[in-house]
Amino acid sequence: MSNATLSLPVPVFATASSESDGVIVSTGAYSANVEAMYYLDSQSCRLSAALVSRSVPEFQKTFTRNLKTDLAEAAEQLRLSVPTSPKFLMITGEADIRNVGSVANMSRALVYVAEINTGIVFVYALPGTNDRDVPVSSGEIYLWTFARLNDGLQAGTFTLPQPAETKASADPQLIDSGFFRNR
Repeated sequence: MSNATLSLPVPVFATASSESDGVIVSTGAYSANVEAMYYLDSQSCRLSAALVSRSVPEFQKTFTRNLKTDLAEAAEQLRLSVPTSPKFLMITGEADIRNVGSVANMSRALVYVAEINTGIVFVYALPGTNDRDVPVSSGEIYLWTFARLNDGLQAGTFTLPQPAETKASADPQLIDSGFFRNR
């Protein structure tokens, strides 16, 4: 066997998230050459984002979003009660939803924010760039979509699926968010 190494460039896409005392910080691609930093304060329900300048050592643009409003509207549509103390998880992922139909350019990273009391997951994006990676002016973070992907803590105790030989409900079981917190 040969010990030859592959010399082709390999694209690597890495993002990070960290949480402490109700504050979550994540990173994600804004464009091909610019990274965004996202900051979620669970107590105020404020999601903020900032872009680091490519030419000077400072944050270049900032964006914000009030998650209380989004949570209230989603809960109303899904006929859920709004939690008095929302609890959030946040991660980023890369997607290319730029230049889709009539949608304005969007950032390359999507921000996924899960409210664990309700099981609602929100998907956010930053207003995008033009072809030269010049960011738009500061503004509001876009709500792309939301869905209830889990019963959340409001659903009570999680029950395991029934064995195949017993009569089980036709609905698929949802993963209880407590499963992840207890690991």
